[in-house]
Amino acid sequence: MAEWIDIITESVILSVIIFGAVFVEHWIYRSVQKNEDNSARKKIILLIKEDLTRKMRFINESVKYKDYKPFFTNVWDSVIISGKQTLLPFEIIKNLEHTYSWMKYYNTELKQQGQQNEQTLIELLCEIKNTTESSVDMIK
Repeated sequence: MAEWIDIITESVILSVIIFGAVFVEHWIYRSVQKNEDNSARKKIILLIKEDLTRKMRFINESVKYKDYKPFFTNVWDSVIISGKQTLLPFEIIKNLEHTYSWMKYYNTELKQQGQQNEQTLIELLCEIKNTTESSVDMIK
């Protein structure tokens, strides 16, 4: 009988040690992953914010000099392709997608019509400017 009690006691102690080790390992992994996600989130937001700031300058110069060229949306496209947009809150993703969609729509209009309908291009640039400002404000 004493042998069974010793075996049960040792088994319980071993189980507690194994469970504790797995728990600590999982906790450390989650902590490291959370730090990596926070770092990636900050870098993505900085990258997007700089891109949108450049887009604002591009819009202002396009209107000022009446030099209508297409937008490059490669920053947002690379965030989407990498799958890192999931690190951002849904509201920001939705807002940024709306902003970059306007840029792509402008590119389509520019390609189809060329610079023939300047008023349409100016209106689109104004809408893009508004959505870009909204996005910059949202990610601050």
